[in-house]
Amino acid sequence: MSNIYNLAFANINGVGPVIAKAIMEVFPSTEALFSENRKALEAVFGKREKIINDILNKTMFAKCEKELEFIEKYNIKLYFFKDKDYPYKLLQIPDLPICLFYQGNMDLNMDRMVAVVGTRNSTEYGREVTGEIISELRAYNVGVVSGLAYGIDSIAHQKSLEEGIPTFGVLGHGLDIIYPNQNFDLSQSMLNNGGLITEYMTQTRPIPQNFPKRNRIIAGLCDAVICVEAAKKGGALLTADLANQYNREVFAVPGRLKDTYSEGCNYLIQTQRANILHRFSDIPTIMNWEPGTQLELFKETRSSKISLLISKLPKPERQIYDYIYEKKEASVDEISIDCSKSLPILAGILLSLELEGLVRCLPGKVYKVIK
Repeated sequence: MSNIYNLAFANINGVGPVIAKAIMEVFPSTEALFSENRKALEAVFGKREKIINDILNKTMFAKCEKELEFIEKYNIKLYFFKDKDYPYKLLQIPDLPICLFYQGNMDLNMDRMVAVVGTRNSTEYGREVTGEIISELRAYNVGVVSGLAYGIDSIAHQKSLEEGIPTFGVLGHGLDIIYPNQNFDLSQSMLNNGGLITEYMTQTRPIPQNFPKRNRIIAGLCDAVICVEAAKKGGALLTADLANQYNREVFAVPGRLKDTYSEGCNYLIQTQRANILHRFSDIPTIMNWEPGTQLELFKETRSSKISLLISKLPKPERQIYDYIYEKKEASVDEISIDCSKSLPILAGILLSLELEGLVRCLPGKVYKVIK
């Protein structure tokens, strides 16, 4: 039931991410917002009559009901930014999508995610380099994100599938179409090892202004963005700039001076907005990633590290960690009461556990153990 209210909330004209966050600090839920009277809404929205009337009249509900029927029919997941399983990396960016649609079979909260982006007009060199980058990443148990466009994007997705790497396409339109339509078969293959992501509802066409917006999702989902070939103006450069704003690592493949589709990468390197990719092993080195030829090996390596960290925890930190582990998820208030810790002391302990990579803070000040 909450999905209809969450989706309707995302469709209020004039309410973007910043305002949405502020509103959800006032109201306990989107359902509560849509249940309020005019006076209460005026206290929040002032003289914004259009917003107030849309909420009171629930003008977007009919459209949202049809959307929910579509996502149920096609097994699509709807994430609201206050949901516990909303992709946590996107929570770190200021312009996060209020709602996100995801069709696929992999967890969007993978520990390691990399975006591989570039021009639609890829050269043989760019296609070869993209393939080798993906092959290098295979040993590091990453998910690969791109935009399902022609050129470098398509090659990144296709090569990921060949290597058995989960790959995710971020779309600039609804999930009722695939653009370009030549990538339809590729997109369906991705549903079996990765998936398709969009903030747009069905009936949203692939108009030009949608694609720059979707690039923030590509950058926000990832730990690093790798720019293979790009002109000095274009989506790949925008994604790299957004990644810098979001404090993600950026890598750029250098190209020949006179190549149009190397100008963007060379510019990123020249202006120190990207790490120059001298060799493919630069990526895991700079990211401080250890290899594992299989996911199981990666999990074993991480598990042994976690065990060592836990064994060295001071008694107060160990008590809190064990409590969260047993509960699976616990709010700050629950932890404070059950573990007899004052909120200021508890805040310091939780921060220490976060910095050690042992727990993660979810929306609503809820904590869970990182496995």
